[in-house]
Amino acid sequence: MTELLIPKPSPKQMLFLTDKHKYICFGGARGGGKSWAVRVKAVLLCLDYPGIICCIVRRTYPELRENHIRQLRAMLRCGSPDQIASYNDSEKKIRFPNGSTILFRYLETESDEARFQGTELDILFLDEATHHPEQRWDVLRACLRGVNQFPKRIYITCNPGGPGHEWVKRIFVDRRFKDTEHPEDYTFIQSLVTDN
Repeated sequence: MTELLIPKPSPKQMLFLTDKHKYICFGGARGGGKSWAVRVKAVLLCLDYPGIICCIVRRTYPELRENHIRQLRAMLRCGSPDQIASYNDSEKKIRFPNGSTILFRYLETESDEARFQGTELDILFLDEATHHPEQRWDVLRACLRGVNQFPKRIYITCNPGGPGHEWVKRIFVDRRFKDTEHPEDYTFIQSLVTDN
């Protein structure tokens, strides 16, 4: 297989890449390298664990295309003779030779939520979580139920503000949990513009 070249991560990105909590939030300043960390983590997981299903979610498809699909296709040299993985545009999916996949999904409206019913994922990346109200967080958490033994995780990124600001802050920053939420499952990594 062709070698994958990844630049050295910043210390904060390395925390994100190596964290083992069930729910990992990488939040803070714009320009802190959060989306890069999402892409690299998804690729590393897919290369290391055959057959897993990862999904990167943004609010709109154009955001997915501009923030993730374009960069991942280039990183993985999709469509070239030395490709590391292949991209299927109609399915919005990157497939690795070992059977692992990265799905790209958008979630802008309530009708988009219905498309997640029955979805089974091992790893979910919710990029810009504060763009989503808390009921979407609940819909997405329900998808974390792949049938293999791989530990299920959700990685989120966020900037302050937006319709989801309060729930993200409540859980990850203020650590005020509901009875159904277990504090030991959650961690927050603060992103600063100087981290990137």
